[in-house]
Amino acid sequence: PITDHLRLVITALALPAFQTFMAENRARSKTVELAAAIKSTQLEASRRNRQVVFTLTSSIKPTTSLTGDAQGSSWASAALPLSGSSDSATPEVISVGGYADRTADVKLDASSAGLCFLPGGSLKANSSTGITSAACAVNSSTGASVLIYPSRGDKVWQVSVSPLGKISSCQGTAPSGSNFSCS
Repeated sequence: PITDHLRLVITALALPAFQTFMAENRARSKTVELAAAIKSTQLEASRRNRQVVFTLTSSIKPTTSLTGDAQGSSWASAALPLSGSSDSATPEVISVGGYADRTADVKLDASSAGLCFLPGGSLKANSSTGITSAACAVNSSTGASVLIYPSRGDKVWQVSVSPLGKISSCQGTAPSGSNFSCS
C-alpha cells in the first residue's frame, strides 16, 4: 500500500507539471478566442463598409475609455468614422472582450496595438485611428501578429494576420530575440 508520505511526494512531483498543463491549456483557449475576435472585426469592416480597428487594451471599461496597449489583456473593436462625413470624429466601439480572472496568467504581446481592417478584409497601416495609442502598423511582407504566452511552460501561440487579411494561428516555442517560428 502507498503510504501518506509517498502520496505527498508523488503529488509534489506531479503538481508543477499539472500547473504547466493548465496554464498552456488556458493560453491555447485564449488563442482561439483572440483569433475569433480578430475575424469578427474583419467581418464587421466588410459589413459596415468602413475601416474597423481591433485593438488590445488595458482599459477597464473599453466602451467608455479606450486606449490601445500592445500588451493589454482585453480587446475592443471600433468602427472609424468615414472621412468627409458628418459622423462624429470619435470611433464607435462595437465589441469588447478579454480575460476572466482565471486566465490572468496569460500574457499577450502584439506587433502593433491596433489592427486596422479595410472593407475588403485586408490590413491597413493607420497612425490616426482616433484611439489613443492604437496606431495600426503593418509589416508589408508579414502583416501583424499577437503572441500568447502562458505563465508556465515554454510553449507560445501566435495569431497572425497577413497583409491581405488571412488570419492564422500556430504554436511554437518562446522566441529568442524577435523571431517566432511555428513548430
